[in-house]
Amino acid sequence: MDEQRRHPRIVTRNMSIDMTDGMGCCSGMIQDVSLAGLCLTDITGRLGKDIDVYTVVATNGHRYFKFRVRPKWEEANGLNKRMGVEIKEPSGAWLEYVRSLDVQRAS
Repeated sequence: MDEQRRHPRIVTRNMSIDMTDGMGCCSGMIQDVSLAGLCLTDITGRLGKDIDVYTVVATNGHRYFKFRVRPKWEEANGLNKRMGVEIKEPSGAWLEYVRSLDVQRAS
């Protein structure tokens, strides 16, 4: 994968997602985050083909974030898939959360 990122990725633990295309839904995990993107893994279920925007709700147990995301890349892995998505208009709460993760990582 070509590393042309504007924002560095931060590995996360125990952060899950529910994702929908407006017709179907699926669940998965978040491998890493940035201010403007997510790497989603273990995505199960079926979503529509050629959909350019999904709605994602991410949770780490006590905080919830809702995004509209645009897929950037996708890898099939058996029954599951992995996907990189760009967050359209990240909220202030999300930006604050990712910055706090970056500070924890740097400590």
